[in-house]
Amino acid sequence: MSGNPSTEFAPKLNGDGPDYFGYYPGAVAVISSRHGPDINVMSAGWHTALSQQPPLYGVAIAPERFSYRLVKESGQFVVNFLPFSRVEAVAGAGLLSGKDVDKYSRLDLSWTASARDLPLLDDAYMSYECEVVDEVETGDHSLFVGAIQTFHYLPQAFEGRVQNAVQVPPVAYYGRSTYEALGSGQKKVLPPQLFRDNDRKA
Repeated sequence: MSGNPSTEFAPKLNGDGPDYFGYYPGAVAVISSRHGPDINVMSAGWHTALSQQPPLYGVAIAPERFSYRLVKESGQFVVNFLPFSRVEAVAGAGLLSGKDVDKYSRLDLSWTASARDLPLLDDAYMSYECEVVDEVETGDHSLFVGAIQTFHYLPQAFEGRVQNAVQVPPVAYYGRSTYEALGSGQKKVLPPQLFRDNDRKA
């Protein structure tokens, strides 16, 4: 990096590292799952494409989450991407607990059952129906590797392989309950107090 050394960026290494590691900023996915009579939806900041051929997608879920059991026992999940117009639902899906509340009703999230009987979020501009092909324990989370079985998307949300952020702004999370509509700079702060009365999560 050029310039005056006194103004150059230098990583700060101290005990506060875990407060910043792996979080900000990043796209937020909303994971829907179903097993028997139980159905849930949760927000996930740790998710990624893993392979193009075969198409694999991974999502990290902590074992204490209600969704963990549903995904593990059903062997299926859906990765949904919601536009910024539904950012309150994105935030609430990560702050409320499916053990305590029907998050679909609480957050006004309508859904349609897929051919695999999985909940597809009606407001999603893109969804991947996944079958679990592997689970990898990674410290305090498990990485569920999903083979994409069906891909759903809203054509106007994309121009070729590039998302049209003007037509359908994606959601980015900046930490501290702050979300941004990528491409517009519009931000919203949605603190936990808006959604929950306790500390239990999705």
